[in-house]
Amino acid sequence: MANSNATFDYIVIGGGTAGLVLAARLTEDPEISVCVIEAGKDHSNNIDTMIPGFAMKNLGNSEVDWMFQTSQQSHLNDRRILVNRGKGLGGSSTLNIMAISRGNAKEYDAFEALGSSGWNWQSLLQYFKKSETFTASSEELSKLNIEPDSNAHGSKGPLQVTVPKWINDANAPFRLTLESFGIKYNPDSISGDNAGMSGAYQSIHPTEAVRSSSATAYYQPNKSRSNLHVITEAHVSRVLFSSEKYRGKLVATGAEYVKNGNTSVISAKKEVIVCAGTFQSPQILELSGIGCKKVLETNGIRVLYDLPSVGRNLQDHYWTPFTQELDDKIDSLEVLVSDPARAGQEWMLYQEKKLGMLSSMPAPTFAYVPISTFMDENKIAKAAESLKVDGLAENKTVQIQKEWIKSSVPHLEFALFPGCLPAPGNDPKPGKHYYSFFVGLMHPFSRGSVHVGSSDPLAPPVIDNRALDNEIDMNMMLDALKFLRKVADTGELGAISRSELRPGKELKSDEQLKEFFKSSVQTMYHPIGTASMLPQQDGGVVDSSLRVYGTDNLRVVDASVIPIHISAHTQATVYAIAEKASTFLA
Repeated sequence: MANSNATFDYIVIGGGTAGLVLAARLTEDPEISVCVIEAGKDHSNNIDTMIPGFAMKNLGNSEVDWMFQTSQQSHLNDRRILVNRGKGLGGSSTLNIMAISRGNAKEYDAFEALGSSGWNWQSLLQYFKKSETFTASSEELSKLNIEPDSNAHGSKGPLQVTVPKWINDANAPFRLTLESFGIKYNPDSISGDNAGMSGAYQSIHPTEAVRSSSATAYYQPNKSRSNLHVITEAHVSRVLFSSEKYRGKLVATGAEYVKNGNTSVISAKKEVIVCAGTFQSPQILELSGIGCKKVLETNGIRVLYDLPSVGRNLQDHYWTPFTQELDDKIDSLEVLVSDPARAGQEWMLYQEKKLGMLSSMPAPTFAYVPISTFMDENKIAKAAESLKVDGLAENKTVQIQKEWIKSSVPHLEFALFPGCLPAPGNDPKPGKHYYSFFVGLMHPFSRGSVHVGSSDPLAPPVIDNRALDNEIDMNMMLDALKFLRKVADTGELGAISRSELRPGKELKSDEQLKEFFKSSVQTMYHPIGTASMLPQQDGGVVDSSLRVYGTDNLRVVDASVIPIHISAHTQATVYAIAEKASTFLA
């Protein structure tokens, strides 16, 4: 525990996925002192966060989830969307469903093409590998048809990565049916080409069958270091700056935080690093006086540096539910609720052998496919020609997305989830078994924003996704759903499928389905972009060393710096970004 008014070499604001990586790497040097300030608690011994099969229980639990909501979304019937984010040491790495995936090499190469030298697939690959230890037996790999590329996997990193041990009986029909649609099996989806269907990787310990997060992998083994200090349940209110500039730039001197109703200050001799995530990092910058002058003045915040792009270029993945009733002979997660005896058996199996439904993330096979798989790419390319968005960063990134329309870059993610996902729509029937698809858009063209709504540091940020605010995104979602309806009715999968629960076959016309989207679309909790790594003249907030423009020693390291979205779940990429960033600071 650090004392108020203490001084450290580095202050890390946010002990989430990225923050704990930086703290662990920096304190490898015993001469460097680091203090992490985290608003939540340490949940490392919380059974609900550690047991994989309990992951869904944590969503909506205010102890571990910020439970942010968007502003009313005018294109989604004025709904507010729940946007879960991890609260506590480990951040969203303690809240997510533990999927480990990497995007397409072209997506990472786009970071460099957008103006950030040294940020590309090849440069990040070494940090993907540095972050992980991959372990799986030949038998486990064989069951999922995974043939690991030895050049793509790490063997000495803190994060434990393995493959699912529980494979639902609907998985084989799912794979065979996708093959009948020409979707090829990808032997290793994290090697730079993620197109096709492939076995899943997960951040779960291979023998203990518990979640591996930045808290368990980077913090717990190193928390006894005398040069590593952590303050929990402390909400940062702002970054502090010297009254004198260095070469015309702001100099960060520390951070102010609120704990138990009391305001305290700690100082930094070298740097302050903001790792508060895509929603709260821009909020902290704005509370500190860095951001769009109009936004700051409207909220009564003194402007220290006018940086208009702070909080802009928000991107996320969006999904709509597709749920099908399943042959009752095939297991689904419903049995854990409807059958107490079976639930008890699964608990014993997990306790004694670390196997069964509770041991793994539930979807063992994912599919990432390009536009040409599910819709007319020429039609969407033509429609995109006239698409315009506001903002410098937004226009730069949208232009690259237009180039990806006719490429192998995946635009749709779906996986067979062996149960009825919690989502709006028809209610599941008691005693029935289900499977669901995430109908997930990887590269929507919508761009949103995150800003302060007041000068109160304890107030939530104002999040405006602007989800599906254009016809291109809406039509991609429409054609994706139509495609997956065909998949569900075809071949081996069709043979075990029963009636469609959501949206429901009664919704047939394009207009009806679009109305369903407006009432059901949610995010996949992969927000990025609000402190984009771009040249300042192109709408950037941080440069290629992740330093905030207009400052000498303030950086942002988290998913908010990603300028354009990737066709993957974000946690593996955040680990790699943090590992790379630690080399700038060491």
